[in-house]
Amino acid sequence: MTELVLVFCLMSSPGACREERPVLADLSPMGCMIKGQLVAQEWLADHPKWTLSGWRCEQNLPRRRAS
Repeated sequence: MTELVLVFCLMSSPGACREERPVLADLSPMGCMIKGQLVAQEWLADHPKWTLSGWRCEQNLPRRRAS
């Protein structure tokens, strides 16, 4: 399983960052790399006060539970 991880930071406070892990079904590593760019653009369009700090594709890691 490949999971997309996006890291966004507030423009007004670059130290205030958060990870987003959108649920995307059946991603291959290459699919994650391609889809990741599109998902990041869509997220930023809906959240104009944030900026993309980084993103990665993780493989074979168990999904984290919301705290």
